[in-house]
Amino acid sequence: MIAIVHLLVVLVLCKVFKLDRTEAFAALLFGVLIDLDHVFALVDFLKVQGMSGALDYQAAMASDLEWKSMLHSPAAAIIIGPACMGFRMAIPALAWGLHLVLDWVQIEYLGVLSAVEMVLLVALVVALIVLERSDLDSDGKRHTYPEAALSLLHQGGEELVRLFGRLRGFPRPLGTRP
Repeated sequence: MIAIVHLLVVLVLCKVFKLDRTEAFAALLFGVLIDLDHVFALVDFLKVQGMSGALDYQAAMASDLEWKSMLHSPAAAIIIGPACMGFRMAIPALAWGLHLVLDWVQIEYLGVLSAVEMVLLVALVVALIVLERSDLDSDGKRHTYPEAALSLLHQGGEELVRLFGRLRGFPRPLGTRP
């Protein structure tokens, strides 16, 4: 599946199970960020194909490169098991398992960027909004779906600012003031 589908699945998982920050981090790490291994193959692909081949999907699919690391195979259980014990939770295994299942379904049945995958993407966005509305309604006041969508966007924006807020300014030479 495309990365955004993996991300949405993990976000729905976080909402359904009401995961705290640590659990959500573990879910994101093993459900989404394991796809960073594709970047290493991309470097080798660019050496062979050059920048002109970087956006050529057919060339990438025809390439002999191994795009996925061991984390995309059942053999990664030897890594995931100890990680679950280290985190003292089953969330990494669940997120990793969902990632593998989504990739398997895409490869075996759907194809890359298929219509079914796009329907799944939309369904996951709708599920997130419905779950957020349910969370908002728990205070006794009724909320609309657009309010729930705005709440999700606001939460995501706050997290991005929290994560990258320190990177906002550029380094200044010593002795200068803004």
